[in-house]
Amino acid sequence: MRQRLKDIGISSEQRSAIIEAKRMIEKQFPVRQLIIFGSVARGEATEESDLDLMVITEEVLTHKDRNAIYDIIFEVNYKYATNLSVVVVDAPSWESGILSLTPIFSEVQRDGVIV
Repeated sequence: MRQRLKDIGISSEQRSAIIEAKRMIEKQFPVRQLIIFGSVARGEATEESDLDLMVITEEVLTHKDRNAIYDIIFEVNYKYATNLSVVVVDAPSWESGILSLTPIFSEVQRDGVIV
């Protein structure tokens, strides 16, 4: 991971949406990291691009808890007219190597921006 939130080119609405989403998610769940990845993190975003977020939780979440995070993102997108997209993964799975064989793992490791 290479940059910080202040170093990437995003709109004030996107920045506010990310900060609010992080605050709301951390209030309800044990979050280890929130990371921006994808075209926005690489500086290749267009007007059509979504903003990819990865939420890494300290523990495995239930399906209900994952849905609660998706609902938070929906609410924030509606409030700020943004297009945040979220991937939720637990730290044990992320760090155990199971996911290290997936393209998303290398993309996040290479381009991720910690919020």
